[in-house]
Amino acid sequence: MIKKIGRWVTALFTMIGLFSTVIVATPVSEYLAQPLRLEAQLKSAEAIVVLGGGAFNDGLPSAASLTRAVYGFTLLRAGYAPRLLLSGGQVSAESGLEGVAMKKLLQDIGASPKVLETEDRSTRTYSNASESARILQPQGVRHILLVTHPNHMLRARWTFEKAGFTVYPAPVPWDRLVAIWGRPSLGRFQLFHNVLYEYAGLVLYWGKGWL
Repeated sequence: MIKKIGRWVTALFTMIGLFSTVIVATPVSEYLAQPLRLEAQLKSAEAIVVLGGGAFNDGLPSAASLTRAVYGFTLLRAGYAPRLLLSGGQVSAESGLEGVAMKKLLQDIGASPKVLETEDRSTRTYSNASESARILQPQGVRHILLVTHPNHMLRARWTFEKAGFTVYPAPVPWDRLVAIWGRPSLGRFQLFHNVLYEYAGLVLYWGKGWL
């Protein structure tokens, strides 16, 4: 019995080792990510919506939120839309308000508060979309540029379209995210985890009728 268990444990660790080698040594994670990524469609819109990617409880945005907010502000300054909605609430008891943290960051680097709005009630992509619709659609906003991580773009676009928006994808360019995600070597583990999360999210959202 003990020998049999030992063989199963050895086989399990061998499989884990092989799986890890495939993830690290091959671009399988990148291939799996490709269907999730949409080409940027930088068109004139009525608003730019930036989805939060985390915030700390001291009011500072995470690296992901910082990158998205700055890219959204870049699009605003380039004249693609007259206003910027920063979307994201408190996703856990240990985190801060994503929208508020991104707004403060942009004001600190010179953005006028007149062109910045926040949505600080949402805790997931679905509520990002529904809360953004609650704020923007009564004001006549239907066409938006949507800023988020490239791997999140497909699910985010479909969710916002379900909420009644015409969405122009504006994924943060990948080269601006390399320092955060790391690639190719060990960063592929993080990428693989993110890709699995997104595919699971698509299944969940489809099942709930959110897409």
